[in-house]
Amino acid sequence: MTDDQQAADALKRCHSGDVEALGMLFGLFGDRVYRLCFHVLGSQADAEDATQEVFLRVFAKAGTFAGRSQVSTWIHRLTVNFCLNQLKSRKRKSTTSLEAIPQADPTTSVDGSGQMEQTETVAIVREVLARMPEEARTIFLLREVDDLSYREISEILDLPQGTVMSRLSRARDKFRQLAAGSATDLGVMKE
Repeated sequence: MTDDQQAADALKRCHSGDVEALGMLFGLFGDRVYRLCFHVLGSQADAEDATQEVFLRVFAKAGTFAGRSQVSTWIHRLTVNFCLNQLKSRKRKSTTSLEAIPQADPTTSVDGSGQMEQTETVAIVREVLARMPEEARTIFLLREVDDLSYREISEILDLPQGTVMSRLSRARDKFRQLAAGSATDLGVMKE
């Protein structure tokens, strides 16, 4: 039995109220959901809360899965929608600041293995992602971090594949533009 067949079976069992089936789905997709939540929401605590909430929604909405896509795509879509709603809620409450994004520890010592450079790179990437528009950040993360196909992204975001491809191209351009500016501002790259 393939992972998707196992997931579809587990989803049916969830619809019947089988909590153990939810644990099986979490085992199959928990890491991917957490990673996506972390990249979209920007903090470990928010990602952990969001992951729990997404799986509660998977359990509650198991009966709405129509089988027109893979279970993994359906769960990704629930995750993206939940995270985007969280970001909209944050904006209503207050403007998201860079302080909400985990920052590199400035007291980290250089151990000779390039850890300081890696920490600086991670800080730049997080800053750039935080500055990207929501839609561009989401499509960028789905492709570049989660390594989803254009078809999967199309299903998750309910967009035609051509639209996904053009928006992804613009998102990559925006990422490069912001990354170049951030690296220059930090003195990492010389103009």
